[in-house]
Amino acid sequence: MSKRILIVDDEEQLCVSLSRLLKARGYDPVYTVRPEMALSLLKQKPADLVITDLKMPGLSGIDLIREIRIRFREIPILMVSGYASVNNVVQAMRYGALNFFEKPVRFTELIKDIDALFPEEDKGFRTKAPMLSLSSFNKKMQDKIIMLNKAAPTDAPVLITGESGTGKELAASIIHSQSSQHKGPFIKINCAAIPDSLLESELFGHEKGAFTDAVDSRPGKFEIAEGGTIFLDEIGEMSIKTQAKLLRVLQEKEYERVGSHTIRKMDVRIVAATNKEMHEQIKKGNFREDLFYRLSVIQIELPALKERCEDILPLFYQFLEEFCLKYNKQITGMDLETKTLFLGHHWPGNVRELRNTVERMVIFCDQNVLTADLLPEQYKRYPFEENSIPLRYVSDSISREIILEALDKTGGSRSRSAELLGISRRTLYNKMKKLSIEV
Repeated sequence: MSKRILIVDDEEQLCVSLSRLLKARGYDPVYTVRPEMALSLLKQKPADLVITDLKMPGLSGIDLIREIRIRFREIPILMVSGYASVNNVVQAMRYGALNFFEKPVRFTELIKDIDALFPEEDKGFRTKAPMLSLSSFNKKMQDKIIMLNKAAPTDAPVLITGESGTGKELAASIIHSQSSQHKGPFIKINCAAIPDSLLESELFGHEKGAFTDAVDSRPGKFEIAEGGTIFLDEIGEMSIKTQAKLLRVLQEKEYERVGSHTIRKMDVRIVAATNKEMHEQIKKGNFREDLFYRLSVIQIELPALKERCEDILPLFYQFLEEFCLKYNKQITGMDLETKTLFLGHHWPGNVRELRNTVERMVIFCDQNVLTADLLPEQYKRYPFEENSIPLRYVSDSISREIILEALDKTGGSRSRSAELLGISRRTLYNKMKKLSIEV
């Protein structure tokens, strides 16, 4: 039987993302954003592990640990928090927390601890399970993730729009993995990468002799995707002729191979994506309006990374872990100057550019911290006055990390820390008070 894991955190997006990861690895997660509900949930059905936040409205994480220890003595507990002071860590450990993870949570480290607690579980399944996840500290992106989660269980066509590199393919993968057809294939096709003369055959298949090079009959992507999902990337590049055939597929749920008159029924979920402004393409006559409305029963536009600056550092840590594992490196983070440059860069290539940048830095890094000299020149332009960190753009847990680093560099001097961060002493004091930072 799968191990039941209770997650208690007032950040619902963290709960949703972590639950998805745990479920993909064979666990049985349940979460609540109301700490006072945790004990009731444990009474209804005991958990094998509790993961709780430290600071929450109402019942604090420490109080919750204390209550769990009194009523459910044997349940192991892991704690996560953006307030990882020595006192908090010691107090949590004293009441029985096995480990303490600082926000933004590095999920790979947390998962390792969880897997280690349950060695008897089927590790073969867990290591092979895809860890598909989208999470964000940005309200706009969180709303898009909620839309994805609501769209996934339906069979409605989905059109994902947004700039290149914003994560459209990952979003499509998540829709498939959470759909009723998740056991079927997930077939990807880039409409811009295939010549128009071959795209129709690639999509619908062809019979032997249908055209000059058709020496054998061949199934198309729709046939291969039967019972699953087909992802039509860069659909804005599709010709009007092929669009007409795709419209028939959407309307009639049937198609014909090139060179055949045999009608084939299909059971395939269609998810499409484009980086083009589709209403402009329709006005120019480059895209059929009727097809657009068929494809966009659900339309989800993913924001550019420059619109969700809160996610830059959490994504950095996620990619850092990935590439440290891949290249067998022991790198703990990046210095303050590099943080400044990362937060100030506009990231025209979005998440893809960020990921590639981190990989390149990890490959060439010979220390345990990434430094600015590992960045290409175009990243080394300070967009903020006095090289300041734009604290208003980042989440509280990231702001806390940056402020603590500045205080450490200046020996705890608030005035010098404020100068280093490019903010007034009053602003720094207010931030420290809000984040419970004591010197």
